[in-house]
Amino acid sequence: MKYSAMAMLVLVMGVGAGCSISSTASDLRGIKGMDGDKLTHINTRNYAIHLFMTKPIWGDATLNTTVQNFADEAKKHGATKVRIVQSDEATMWYLIPVLGFIFTPVATNVAGDALLP
Repeated sequence: MKYSAMAMLVLVMGVGAGCSISSTASDLRGIKGMDGDKLTHINTRNYAIHLFMTKPIWGDATLNTTVQNFADEAKKHGATKVRIVQSDEATMWYLIPVLGFIFTPVATNVAGDALLP
């Protein structure tokens, strides 16, 4: 049972690796940003498999790439400026003992506001 659950986790991470997912919240009930700007909140997540925890081999979940994807999503909504509120990177080497040091699942998250003109 333990090995089948671990195999399923590896399969799910393998299928999900290399993807970027963005979600937005635009309906803020009329609330504006600190400078009076209209804003949209964006949350972007990247999932990948990295070699030895650092080098992307299947997808790219580095902070730089995730910020670029966040900026691209902000541009799609017509933003001229962004305010990044939070970023987080999870290196999950511990999920698969020994093999996790070589092929490491990584998830990176960037959340912030797209300031609309």
